[in-house]
Amino acid sequence: MSVFAASQSFAVSQNSSQASNAVLQTLNFQQILLQVEKYQAQQGIWETQMRIADANLKQSQLRSNPNLTVQQTGFGSGQDRELEMGISQQVDVFGVRKTARQLAQLQHEQVALNQQLYQAQMQLAVKAQWAQVLVLQMEQHVAQAQLKTSQENLNATRLRYQAGSIAQVDLDRQLMAHIENQRQAQQAQLNLTIAKQQLANLWGGDRASFQIDSESDKALLQTDDLIRRYEKENLYQKSLQLQQKQQQAQITHLKAHAKPTPTVSVGMVRSQDQGESRVDHRFRVGVEIPLTIFDRQQYPQRALQAKQAFLDQKQQFYRQHQQQAIQTALSELRGLKQQFDLVKDQQVPLSEVVQRKTLLGFQAGKYAITDVQQATLQLQQQRLQKVQLLKSAWQKAIEAESLALGVDPNLVQSKDALWQINQTLWQETDQLPVVKGASE
Repeated sequence: MSVFAASQSFAVSQNSSQASNAVLQTLNFQQILLQVEKYQAQQGIWETQMRIADANLKQSQLRSNPNLTVQQTGFGSGQDRELEMGISQQVDVFGVRKTARQLAQLQHEQVALNQQLYQAQMQLAVKAQWAQVLVLQMEQHVAQAQLKTSQENLNATRLRYQAGSIAQVDLDRQLMAHIENQRQAQQAQLNLTIAKQQLANLWGGDRASFQIDSESDKALLQTDDLIRRYEKENLYQKSLQLQQKQQQAQITHLKAHAKPTPTVSVGMVRSQDQGESRVDHRFRVGVEIPLTIFDRQQYPQRALQAKQAFLDQKQQFYRQHQQQAIQTALSELRGLKQQFDLVKDQQVPLSEVVQRKTLLGFQAGKYAITDVQQATLQLQQQRLQKVQLLKSAWQKAIEAESLALGVDPNLVQSKDALWQINQTLWQETDQLPVVKGASE
């Protein structure tokens, strides 16, 4: 590949990049999140879960079914006959139906809490992919800037070579470095395109014809405010509190079941003696009361009480661990932000000045080609370090937000986070419990 061809290749790629940027739609995080929420809502999962919860609530309010009893003795012509018909009904004296209704209402609360958890997980998963695109956009800009610097070095080296002040091998080495920068720029563009397509897939988009609004610094500065708000809305802690309510409701339900539920029966007895034409009718009323001598649901109650005590300890341990983890993550985040600002505002601009002066000195014959290469390498390392610091800062910011909300940071930052979240949600919907009615 000739020097002229390398220069032409850079010019074409730069022009095509500028042309493509001219037609790209610029989206910020809120616009992307809104599109993802609309698309994911088409699954209808929460409508399904709410219908199940509503059905359970209505079922829990039903009374137990009555029993119809028909009995007859004496079927032969020479036998006394007696026909009895009656209806029996359990009487809910101790509120079994009421406690079942409380359990069904708590299932309603569980569905609402699960929806909040899903929204939080989805928002963080989208934010993680959005931040990835944001970082890759910066990496692509860095690659283009480094390619431009490499082209300038190559042009200056070619002029020095034509003047006979450097050897052919120096020009070849500079050309090799330029070709490598071209490859890195192509790789950066490929990584960005793939990441944008993965982000577009979250709202059903078929093309990555958009770019991210460059608001990384502003968004990172808002992390502390988000953490304080999210800590008040911690969903994991709310989940533990709801579990306590459910277990207490189950204990109350078991206590109501343990008490004897009487069954009242009302019926009519029709009797006819052998050889007599007279028929007697008698009204019969009875009460059946089970004797709760052995099984009083005492052991399931003890098991649930043990679970409640464990939940208390779990909440205390979780609150302590959460605070420590959040403070650690915020400390790391502040350090990364300080380093990022230092590299962006001081190191990279200074390295650009040094590289430019070294190149001018090389063109004037004051510096050797190795001086230019060293200054260019230092500039490239600091530019890439800026990208890496931004990437690490965003990962730490999302980790801190996840911890504050009570969401697994590893889940929301995984490559297919939203797919995993949806799969879990589908499985939970299939396994959603059905509250039994009073007759069961």
